[in-house]
Amino acid sequence: MRRRTTLATPPPSGTAVYPANVETLQALVNTEPGIFYAGQSPGDGLPVPLTLRHFGKTEDGGFGEAVMLGIFGQTRSGKSVLAAQLMAGFAVNQRMGLLVLDPQGEFGKDRLAAGDHRVDFSIKRLLGALVPPRVAMVTSTDDVALEGSEAFTEILRREGFFGTLGFKGHSKEREASERMASMLSDLTDADGKRRPIRDIRSADLPLLVKDLARFADVIYASRPGIAPGEGQRAQDVLARYQLDEVRLKRIWHESLTSFRTDNGRIALSDLIQRVLHDREVVVLSFSQEDSKSGVPYFLLNEILTRLRHVIHRNFQRGEGSNALIVLDEAHLFAGEHASESADGSRTRTMLAQSVRMTGKYGVGWFFITQTLHDFDKTILRQLQVKIFGQGFKVGADREYVQTELGPEGFARYCSLPDPKRTGRYTFMITGPIVSLGSLGTPLVLQGFRSGDDLVRANPHCFAAAVPADELRQPALEWA
Repeated sequence: MRRRTTLATPPPSGTAVYPANVETLQALVNTEPGIFYAGQSPGDGLPVPLTLRHFGKTEDGGFGEAVMLGIFGQTRSGKSVLAAQLMAGFAVNQRMGLLVLDPQGEFGKDRLAAGDHRVDFSIKRLLGALVPPRVAMVTSTDDVALEGSEAFTEILRREGFFGTLGFKGHSKEREASERMASMLSDLTDADGKRRPIRDIRSADLPLLVKDLARFADVIYASRPGIAPGEGQRAQDVLARYQLDEVRLKRIWHESLTSFRTDNGRIALSDLIQRVLHDREVVVLSFSQEDSKSGVPYFLLNEILTRLRHVIHRNFQRGEGSNALIVLDEAHLFAGEHASESADGSRTRTMLAQSVRMTGKYGVGWFFITQTLHDFDKTILRQLQVKIFGQGFKVGADREYVQTELGPEGFARYCSLPDPKRTGRYTFMITGPIVSLGSLGTPLVLQGFRSGDDLVRANPHCFAAAVPADELRQPALEWA
């Protein structure tokens, strides 16, 4: 007779012990919901079961709460490959929506299907092979209508709108941008309802510029006794507007293009609603390959703002959320480098707030990142699941990994084979997704070599008739 136990004690002397085989292993976990095999045990090659449930009620086969995950590994440690497998495993849950925030196009362009003889994982085809199949909507912020006033004024700032009006220097441009964002948020229609940015009219611009002119007198400290709007700074702003009116109107209208929905764009809130309410899989790229402005912090800020707005709106309607938000290259937004600028610091703060806030509404986060020691500690403390790939045996990250894994676990971590030598990616996993473990004991997992290996290991999740060559065909653009 076999039975599972959570006791972390060895069996008593005289107990018969046998090596596990596939049948025994599967018999121990086959009654648990959400079982998914994302790799093998090094050495014996046994499939390693993980528990990838949705975030709904336990009686419905869920975790009962949102789970926060992080996968850490240096470049070419295989973290994106394992992340892709885990996303496919979570996508098995039809009750769960997935939103992949993709700043570098790794998943949107299906780059893991490149067939470079090391990895062969097409997210598109793995999702399509699920039973029932799931289809991801792949889009970018170029095809999505933004909505927030702060995002609009940030675009204006980047195009030199406020500098042309005489607000020189980053800090003064920022103050003018924040002032206009506040004014835009107060605009209403004839019924007193707030007007969205996409409904701003051409007649609004001169009135907004006049308010900015009065504001210029305030931030540039005109002489005492001069009312805002009557000083030299105000006159200078109005004169600059008259001089460059054609150019400023062009910048204004071109910036509004990113907020309109009559040009085929889908509103960002509606896109997020597809994930939270309709339980769809959406890959949203917000990379700006042609931008000279560096990391697009303001775009992630806009996404986070809309995400929190939709979550609150659904909650007020009595609608629960059940979704996983995946953020690739998370160190760009939650690492120390982000705090070097005001935009990046705000993004890092918003991310930490979002992780703390969304969990109670059934929305979990999955961070994919290259760094540990400079990653936001508030976020790290919220992660129940931590997955460590190669690259943290020395340096500033060593102490953190050693603390998480314990002395014995860290010694095992240091003995993991080098993927550059073996061609296999190996990880150590801690947290509630570990199906067979005791009291937080870390689990060693060696990832599969290709998508068809993953399909064969999970016949209960994927269509058995999927041809192997279909899983290995060249990557396709699937936007």
